[in-house]
Amino acid sequence: MSALAMESFWLNKSACDDAERAYYEKLSGCKPTEEKSGSSPASDEVDLFASDEEEAVEAPARVKPAPKAKAAAPKKAEAAPKKVAEAAAWPNKAECNDAETKFQEELSKNPGAFRNQAYGERTFIMLKPDAVQRGLVGEIMERFEARGFKLVACKFMAASKELLMTHYSDLSKKGFFPELIRYMSSGPVVPMVWEGLHAVKQGRVMLGATNPKDSDPGTIRGDLCIDVGRNVIHGSDSLESAAKEISLWFKPEELSKWRSAQVEWCYEEEEIVKSQTEPKPSHTVDTLVTGLSSSEEMALVKKLNALETENKQLKKVTDDLKALVLSLEARVGSLEGGKPAPAKAAAAPAADDDDVDLFGSEDEEESEEKKRITEERLKAYHEKKSKKPQVIAKTSVLFDVKPWDDETDHAKMLEACKGIEMDGLVWGASKLVAIGYGIKKLQIMCTVEDAKVSIEELGEMMEAFEDYVQSVDVAAMNKI
Repeated sequence: MSALAMESFWLNKSACDDAERAYYEKLSGCKPTEEKSGSSPASDEVDLFASDEEEAVEAPARVKPAPKAKAAAPKKAEAAPKKVAEAAAWPNKAECNDAETKFQEELSKNPGAFRNQAYGERTFIMLKPDAVQRGLVGEIMERFEARGFKLVACKFMAASKELLMTHYSDLSKKGFFPELIRYMSSGPVVPMVWEGLHAVKQGRVMLGATNPKDSDPGTIRGDLCIDVGRNVIHGSDSLESAAKEISLWFKPEELSKWRSAQVEWCYEEEEIVKSQTEPKPSHTVDTLVTGLSSSEEMALVKKLNALETENKQLKKVTDDLKALVLSLEARVGSLEGGKPAPAKAAAAPAADDDDVDLFGSEDEEESEEKKRITEERLKAYHEKKSKKPQVIAKTSVLFDVKPWDDETDHAKMLEACKGIEMDGLVWGASKLVAIGYGIKKLQIMCTVEDAKVSIEELGEMMEAFEDYVQSVDVAAMNKI
């Protein structure tokens, strides 16, 4: 290839490259690149038919003008709008930085602090012996962690009967209480404290209903158990009970303070509460006097619970006495014809001695006559009422007595139930009703006097026959 042909080839390639660059610059919206000094335009100054002799002639050199002193001014002008835009985007940047600095200082003092104190709500969760025996501890803890709750405290322990009786003191009058204590003390348990937004309410939702058959799929009880007597887990039902149970099972120094790295990914906003320097949870855990052993603390809690129960009973007695006094005052007022008590009546004339009639008057005679008539009428009314036969309130009750399985002896179960004898209780007819899978329940009817027999206590007495009876429900009830 000749030199002329080679030169023509490279000139054509350069022109194509320049044209392609200009096209893509226009397509992307970018500014065209500035031409370097000494370079010539591709389309205007390229001679495709130039000869070798013309190549030898040097092109006149172009002199680049000297830069002026004010050439840097446009750069400063470009920087100014950026600062204005940044200020417009962050109108409260200084306030945010100051708040963040304060929060970091607070976080260094209290590792478990939150910007929003509602995230620090705590609930008490306990895995029962059946959950430990079945190896479900890890799976249940994983559910709470996956939900976003933070673990604050956890134990693996064998609970004493005294501790369990204090924990379940509200169920002490139930017929199943002894069996519940025996079951809970039959193996190790795992008490825990979890922390997070609405921890008590959301924890109860995660647990499901007390009876697994009523629990929705996806809940812990709905997925992991089938019997109400083995429902694997316990959870606080209110903030008050959570605080009480946490203080019963854990000492203050056993509750750890730490901040999870997932807080920003679990909660959308964390607003700083300016009125408080130290964020606090939505409830406070009442702690006992420090320096006491766990047994002494448990004894104190038991005494406090007994005092609380006694106070409630005394309050009820006081209210009843107050109501009785008020009713007696009203009755005395009606017997006296609506006039005030004698002491008050005697105090009224003392205010004005001129109105006192020392020798009596006709008005007094009339009042005495009226009082005598009222007493005679009341006496006649009471005599008539005493002769009238008193109506005894009775109730007809139909019980559903459910056996444990299809092998339960229904005859012995009926014999045991009808063996309960009480003043005011009369047993009636009974029959077996099929439930399903070969299991039949016993329906038994009885009549009770309301003043002598409690229907609830009668049901608990039948549930005490644990060899035959699983549960007792009231199917129907009618007043006679």
